[in-house]
Amino acid sequence: MREKICINPDWLFCLGDDPAYAAADACEKDFRPVILPHDWSCDYPVEENAPTGGGGGFARAGIGWYRKHLNVADPKEADVWEILFEGVYMDSSVYVNGVKAGSHGYGYTSFYVDLTPYLRAGDNVIAVRVDNSLQPNSRWYTGSGIYRDVYMEKHAAVAVGHFGLRCAANGIYEKQDEATLQISCLVKNASEKPVHSGVLHKVYDHENKLVSTSGIALFLDPGEESDCVTRPTVEKPHLWTDDDPYLYTLETQVVVDGTVVDEIRTRIGIRTAAFDAKKGFLLNGVQVKIKGMCVHHDCGVTGAVGYEEVWRRRLELLKDMGCNGIRCAHNPPAPVLLDLCDDLGFLVMDEAFDEWFLAKNKNHNYYSEQFAYGSSMFFKDHAKEDLTTMLRRDFNHPSVIIWSIGNEIPEQSSIDGPKIAKWLQDICHEEDQSRKVTCACDNIAAVEPIRTLREFENLLDVTGYNYAGRWRERAETFYDEDHEEFPDRCMIGTENGSAGGARGVYDGTGRWGSYAYATVHGEPLWRYTASHDFVAGDYLWTGIAYLGETRWPSKGAGGGPLDTAGFKKDTWWYFRSIWNNKADTLHIAPAWNFKNQNGVYKQVVVYTNCEEVELYINDRLVGKKGFSCPRYGCTKSWLDGWGKAVRTTNDLHLEFDVAFEPGTLKAVGYRNGEAVMTRIVETTGEAAVLKASAYQKEIRTYGIGQIELWTEDGKGRFVPDCNEVVSAEIEGPARLIGLDSGDMTDLSVWSDPVRKMFSGRLLCVIQALGKGEITAKFRMANGLTAECSILVK
Repeated sequence: MREKICINPDWLFCLGDDPAYAAADACEKDFRPVILPHDWSCDYPVEENAPTGGGGGFARAGIGWYRKHLNVADPKEADVWEILFEGVYMDSSVYVNGVKAGSHGYGYTSFYVDLTPYLRAGDNVIAVRVDNSLQPNSRWYTGSGIYRDVYMEKHAAVAVGHFGLRCAANGIYEKQDEATLQISCLVKNASEKPVHSGVLHKVYDHENKLVSTSGIALFLDPGEESDCVTRPTVEKPHLWTDDDPYLYTLETQVVVDGTVVDEIRTRIGIRTAAFDAKKGFLLNGVQVKIKGMCVHHDCGVTGAVGYEEVWRRRLELLKDMGCNGIRCAHNPPAPVLLDLCDDLGFLVMDEAFDEWFLAKNKNHNYYSEQFAYGSSMFFKDHAKEDLTTMLRRDFNHPSVIIWSIGNEIPEQSSIDGPKIAKWLQDICHEEDQSRKVTCACDNIAAVEPIRTLREFENLLDVTGYNYAGRWRERAETFYDEDHEEFPDRCMIGTENGSAGGARGVYDGTGRWGSYAYATVHGEPLWRYTASHDFVAGDYLWTGIAYLGETRWPSKGAGGGPLDTAGFKKDTWWYFRSIWNNKADTLHIAPAWNFKNQNGVYKQVVVYTNCEEVELYINDRLVGKKGFSCPRYGCTKSWLDGWGKAVRTTNDLHLEFDVAFEPGTLKAVGYRNGEAVMTRIVETTGEAAVLKASAYQKEIRTYGIGQIELWTEDGKGRFVPDCNEVVSAEIEGPARLIGLDSGDMTDLSVWSDPVRKMFSGRLLCVIQALGKGEITAKFRMANGLTAECSILVK
């Protein structure tokens, strides 16, 4: 029977290159212990002259080696032994007991290595060489090393092939009281004799009740593999939606001579996903507007390592904000991210490549006289393999609604671009007839000669628009011209401007400008998208600040309503006010702590989904304003619907000019003339109390703990301008991964136990190493202390 074991612990690592490290008996004195997943770029300080440059966040790259001793009592206890690497960045070679057993170039796709011919009883040594020395080589921060989970799998000779199980909804019928599934299973016979085999499928609901069974017989010659297909029916299906992400479990068994020799359990969701030229995006036949965010794979303090707990905290915040879509920009994501999107109800655009044959300069975009490296080096020989791996690995995730074959590909304007795009799209269609294909085009309507070829745009199932309003009059008209010329074209915003900036900075400095106009650029496009059915929706750049795409002395880009530490920026409330209609939102910016600025006028921004807002300064009325989006007109008579609210602005936020004086800003939100909520921002005193709170009070061994730190004044009010130094000390079975304030200009090493707060907040990330209680102790430079305990079960 199949056994899948996580082998993340107990690896050794060395930064440097020596061919002798591949040998089973190699000297290991230069190696240090690490727990996978591991990103060595996080272990070292950023450097202004690092070859990765601003595109790669000035991080350390190079060549590194990993080694693991694996004890196997009897290699014959299973017919096949394999290692699954979910992601190694990049260009890796795998050795087993000194013999090269496999290699993989592209740093974002998963791959298997067969251990069977090389294993011996007793101690076995797995050595992995990772070459990330050719720089710059990706957009944006990549990290370096074995940065995703690693599993050892052992199973019988007759078994399900790699990512060989695919389940799709073949049809959900008119009253949605019956669904037909189509289950394809790739079975491989690695034995030396022919076998009469069969595959059984059982579907269980969330309460573990059996709701469907199916099976099919199969004959396989030695070394042969074959797909077998069944079409079972599920009565009264509970459909997966972005609001109700219901999951079933598919149990698949391979039977040989009446004996079950392999078994796999897969989570599935029953749903249909369709794009329509008139109605946009349809989920189970119902129109749903995609309110999406692009995300990079990095996670701030953990670098390229995306732990489940870190992604869960981030995604739950985006979900509360009203976001219902995630674009995996610009490469195949970690499986754990898609698992969470299944759980939480996100509509995912799964993206394969950031470049094809033509390489981009990673620090200046597109071309320069300097060499640039990356996935283009592997495209000719491995593009089909890498794309197919992504399609098969991610097929069963109900959250994945569309495949993207590329992002801002230079070939979109080249003579052979349409041919390459068709080739890639055909691969997607061959593997998956249930999903459409797009490509994120950034030069639709651009100037010649970089303008996207019409042939390129038109061959795509769904045309993807990056920055739909970038070029000339389209800043006002957006999709109008193309919708009129191509009324049968499906359209989606694959990348448009988000709203971010540096959290809690209100002096108007920095690359991202003033808080007061952070949302202004994107508001007209959302008005358009929200009020035009044919636009499926949008994925904005970005949902979370990310490492790379920056200039010294910064290590990352500040886009998005969440910073790298997962703290909310003011713009988080902007998106919540326009996207989350299930919750009341009323938020005031800036924080009202300005020293020695009495009488200086400040722009006060209010994000709300109330119809009108009154703003008061120290109980004196400043003014009353309102807006609505989309606007609505009369429904019965020519006066009906008018006068319910005074719509004083076409913006999607309210703004007031207020002369600063210490005290209280109060906003009162109204609907239908009735006050429904109030928010207050006060001038606070100095920090008097340090607070600490764990995101999860209980975690598992090797799980991740996240502790949020902040300060309050003597009256219990959050102090938004505290930037004091905090030191961390961890007691118990855990290690400190690092501290993150969200400040991109803090260039200290992530694992440093001392870091300044930024705008009143700091995040501490730890990893449990065993069972027991962990106590995290924190001390500020001014003597304030806090403690937080986490239980490891």
